[in-house]
Amino acid sequence: MWWIIFSILAGFFVALSDALNKKYLGQKGYIKMALARTLGTLPFLLPMLLFLLWKREVASYFTFEFFLNLIILLTLEIIATLFYMKGIEISPLSASIPFLSFTPVFVIFTGFFFLGERITIGGLLGILLIVFGAYLLHLPQGAGSLTGPVKAIWKEKGSLFLLATALIYGITSVLGKRGVLLTDPLFFASFYFTLLAVVTPIVLGIMFPSVGGRSLLEEDLVGTLLVGFTQSLMCLFHMLALSLVETAYMIALKRSSILFAVVLGWFIFKEKYMHFRIPASLLMFLGILLIAFFK
Repeated sequence: MWWIIFSILAGFFVALSDALNKKYLGQKGYIKMALARTLGTLPFLLPMLLFLLWKREVASYFTFEFFLNLIILLTLEIIATLFYMKGIEISPLSASIPFLSFTPVFVIFTGFFFLGERITIGGLLGILLIVFGAYLLHLPQGAGSLTGPVKAIWKEKGSLFLLATALIYGITSVLGKRGVLLTDPLFFASFYFTLLAVVTPIVLGIMFPSVGGRSLLEEDLVGTLLVGFTQSLMCLFHMLALSLVETAYMIALKRSSILFAVVLGWFIFKEKYMHFRIPASLLMFLGILLIAFFK
């Protein structure tokens, strides 16, 4: 029961964090949005990490396997964050975030190719619902022909960036679960995301020297802290849920974020086509549940 609550809360707070990021930093570019999403968590997660380091014996956690997992995870997470922020910067939340529902689809196919896992009837129906939902999502922009919505997806670049993010998340969700198993949920959440908050500005500072974390804090402190606070809550609920249930089930319910994102997109940004996008997102979420619980 608790894993269900934690997973849905993780979905709500990631959607709220995205909405706040777009609202406060959307005009500043996706690099600053990525910095806010990572650097903004530091004031909230660092104190927890220091407390855990003081209270617990964690030396046994720092193995070669842990650090190898961590390096791969950090690299992929930074790439995914840039794609994610670029996607929600240039496209409506209600047209881009639902494409994260493709994560379990990618997991099914990678499982088949690398592990020989077979797709069940439930999994196949889930894939069809997600694909049909993605079609409906862009129906208004592609009205006029059957292939119009498909062409609209390719024109809506934010959808493509979130599709790439979903592919990466199909890998990082498994690596994150591995990190939890090698340590414990609270320690890994605070340690990993604190490290991400430190490493991301360094990497982005090297790649994009004209965009600095200092200017972000000076110009957009309130927005950065709001994004960081909601993102920190997401991190904690995410890791708590992962510690209680299999990764596929947890990620499936966390993708309730697509429903929250559509509602927040309408409520905060007055995004259009809700009569198409809400049913389409519901279909995609139902597809996720079918894949997770009947795979």
